[in-house]
This record gives sequence, structure tokens and C-alpha cells, in this order.
Amino acid sequence: MDTDTTKTQVADVVDSAREKTQEQASHAVEKGRGALRTQVDTRSTQAGEHSQSIADTLRQTAAQLRQTGDEQKTRYAGIADQGADRLERVGGYLTESDAEELLSRVEEVARRQPWLVGGTGLILGIATARFLRASSTDRYYRQQRVHEAPPTSWESSRSLIEPEAARPSALTPTV
Repeated sequence: MDTDTTKTQVADVVDSAREKTQEQASHAVEKGRGALRTQVDTRSTQAGEHSQSIADTLRQTAAQLRQTGDEQKTRYAGIADQGADRLERVGGYLTESDAEELLSRVEEVARRQPWLVGGTGLILGIATARFLRASSTDRYYRQQRVHEAPPTSWESSRSLIEPEAARPSALTPTV
């Protein structure tokens, strides 16, 4: 009978701990969602205001193009006005929409066209990898130069006169 009481007490403690953990996890998730919504709302408002500012600049550019009187530039002004109209609509939408609406629209597009989201992720991943690879090569050579012994006065003057002498040996063309 004593073991049954102990088992019941242990089960109660475990249940209590589980409920407390679930409550804390739920609180943390809600806090994260709130922070995400706040960030999306702030950033979308900023992007909307920036978009409207660009639209105003495009309109000013279109007006200047029309003042020249050139037929070709007048056509370009029409295109600039169309772009300004679209940017202003997008800017207004981003400024006026709240985070919940924007996130639901993104989710809706992702559900309807998952290939678009996957393709965008793939393109961004490839671009990021290429950027990191290119910048890592530069960092590698800069780091090598820092760790190498400083050139003697003869080598320093030689590198000023002969550019090939300043190149790392891996980059020097072989003839």
C-alpha cells in the first residue's frame, strides 16, 4: 500500500511538472509570436513609407522628363508614372496592413504555390553561398598577409616596381 501512495505522489509531481513545462512553452511561443508580429508590423510600415518615397521621386523624375519635350523621354515618363502608381499602391498596402494580415497572405501564397517558396529559398541559398565563398577567399588572403613576416626593404621596393612580385604565388600566372 505504501508503494501505491508513493507511485501516486510521483505521478502527481510528474503531471504538475508537465503542466508547468507546457504552460511555460506556450508562454514562450506566444512571446515569440508577439515579437515576430511587432517586427513584421514595424518593418512593413517602414518598407511602405520607403516605397511611397520612391514613388514620389519617380513622379518628380517623370515630370522632369516631360519638360524636355522629347517624345522618347515622354514615353519613359509614362512608364515612370506607372511604376510610381504601383509603388504607391504597394506602399499604402504595407503601411496600412497589420502583421496578422501580412503573415496570413504569405502563408496563403506558400500553400498555393509551394514551388515558388522553394525556388526562392534555393535562389537565395545559392546567392548566399556564392557571396560567402567569394568573400572567404578575400578574407583568406588578407589573413595570410597579416600572419606572414613583413617584407624586407628590398621586397617592398620590388613590389612597388614589379606588380607580379606582390601577388601571392598561387595567383601568379605560369608561362
